[in-house]
Amino acid sequence: LTDAQTQLSTKLQKIVGTSHVHDGLHESSSTGKFLKGARLGYGKALCIVQPGTLEQAIKCLQAIVDAGCVVVPQGSNTGLTGGSVPRNDTEDTRPSVVLSM
Repeated sequence: LTDAQTQLSTKLQKIVGTSHVHDGLHESSSTGKFLKGARLGYGKALCIVQPGTLEQAIKCLQAIVDAGCVVVPQGSNTGLTGGSVPRNDTEDTRPSVVLSM
């Protein structure tokens, strides 16, 4: 990981608060719903961030892109194609960040 990627979780916590940023590298009862699709798809993410306002979402998106991470936008995660969860089975080696709206 780059320095920017290592520091991203802290940066996101400053934007949305510590209770709205979760570790996505270790699945737990609170993070599993963000890492596994309704029907298929599973992966790990550098972190999961839940902005509460449009302004926070924009700042989080910019911070994620600036850190060189893959953005995985997520609504209610009820899709059937697995497109709303991180996928670690691709050639892209950048860490993913779930941006849960």
